[in-house]
Amino acid sequence: MKTFYTLAFTLFTMVTLSAQANFFNEAFRFNKFIDRVSSPQGEQLRYGDIEGSAYLYKGFETANIEGASSAIRTRYNTYTDTVELLNDDDIFELPKSQKYARISFPKTRTVLVYLNSSDIPAGYYFELATGKYSLYKKMKTEYRAGAKAVNSFTPAIMPRFENLNPIYYIKTDSQFVKVPKNVKELATAFPEKSAAINDFVKKNKVKMTQEQDLLKLINFMNSSN
Repeated sequence: MKTFYTLAFTLFTMVTLSAQANFFNEAFRFNKFIDRVSSPQGEQLRYGDIEGSAYLYKGFETANIEGASSAIRTRYNTYTDTVELLNDDDIFELPKSQKYARISFPKTRTVLVYLNSSDIPAGYYFELATGKYSLYKKMKTEYRAGAKAVNSFTPAIMPRFENLNPIYYIKTDSQFVKVPKNVKELATAFPEKSAAINDFVKKNKVKMTQEQDLLKLINFMNSSN
């Protein structure tokens, strides 16, 4: 019996590795990740030389990618807006394509989708809720240049990655609506639910910048007639 389980596990591993190898056979069309950031001064810096992080999660997490037949070690770069894939010791960038448009991370229960619409900048967005009204979040990181020490009283400033505040979008059957800070603007964007939105936000003290509050609002919009 032990021999049977050992054989079964070996075959499963071989099939999994073979499926992953088939996926990476397309790597000739994938760009290889380059550990370099070009500063405004023309310097070429490694990611490790910059304070902060360009990644939602720095380590690679096993993810299910649409168009791939097996799970792949994956991470999302919020600075370059690219999905990076680990294959042995090599890191590749997943092409931004509808073929690989959906990436699911089971461990963190997050879903990243590639969206290409005239209403919003093309790129990767986190899918927070789906339904007649869906909620998406755009995350972005910017590079901030450092500065050399002017004198002994003014220390040098290290270059750093700075995470910007996320931007939220509500998707309907026909458009994407950027979530404003003002609830009146949001209600105006959905005239068929204007009164209901205003009432719900007021009663539940919803803040347009709080993700959990927005999820409550989306659930309400999907559940109400």
